[in-house]
Amino acid sequence: MKSCQMHDAPDAGRRALLGASVAGAVLLNMPGAARAAQLGEVMGELYVNGFRAPPGTVIRPGDRVLTGPDTRQSFAIGQDAFMMRPLTSLQIEGNAFVAGLRVLTGGLLGVFGRGGTRTIRTATVTAGIRGTGVYVEASSIMSYFCTCYGEVDLECVSYGSKQRVKTDNHKANFIYGKVDSGRSIVAAPVVNHSNEELMMLEKMVGRVSPLG
Repeated sequence: MKSCQMHDAPDAGRRALLGASVAGAVLLNMPGAARAAQLGEVMGELYVNGFRAPPGTVIRPGDRVLTGPDTRQSFAIGQDAFMMRPLTSLQIEGNAFVAGLRVLTGGLLGVFGRGGTRTIRTATVTAGIRGTGVYVEASSIMSYFCTCYGEVDLECVSYGSKQRVKTDNHKANFIYGKVDSGRSIVAAPVVNHSNEELMMLEKMVGRVSPLG
């Protein structure tokens, strides 16, 4: 099984990270069209709509979620599951279901169920995704976007340049907000996320990851 790791961290450290992420993640399928995530143990500082989130907090489409400097938090809404990195600001768009995500800062790993197209937005890229696993890191000047598997349509916000990415084993790009010359969408190495994390997220929503 191939793995794309955050750093050259030892296996024990990575297992501890995954264990913490699992401890902080609970899936709640609510009746009818309404879907939400009810948090179990919160590993560190987590804020929902500006308020500190205790265990039992429910995250719904329309909420803004912020992690603290030592927080990695996982949760699932319907057939979509997410892992937020430290210092990540996430706006969940939609009403009864997740229509899209706006990653304002930080990093987000996500897996998405099939059916319809969802949109991920950062300051520099708009990405249309379908039944996909992705990892994104966002800042005001550049975004890192890895299509871990599936198909994604990338569009640079500043220049309108587009690229369709289709892969079954990680294909990453940098998307720049400003370039003096050259392209605004450039191939990038695969960093800061692992197959094990993607497998964990898929398991949260009752699926088996295509990566292992």
